[in-house]
Amino acid sequence: MSTTPEKIAEQIAEPPLTELRMLLDAAGLPASDDEIAALAAQYPAMRAATDALYAPAAVRYADPALRFRADARITDWA
Repeated sequence: MSTTPEKIAEQIAEPPLTELRMLLDAAGLPASDDEIAALAAQYPAMRAATDALYAPAAVRYADPALRFRADARITDWA
């Protein structure tokens, strides 16, 4: 079985439908072939958007804004 540059390019260009089907099956999520193809086509953009959230160096150690702290605070209204 020889591997040519064309075959490698085809493998890279193809969306990983087998892996996506496996993940959806493991999660118990039914999906048609069209839905799986749409998910695979949208993945690169979603991955880039997710990576962009963590791109600035300061974000790595930032405290989440949606944190609830049940501290009792007494405010003097007088």
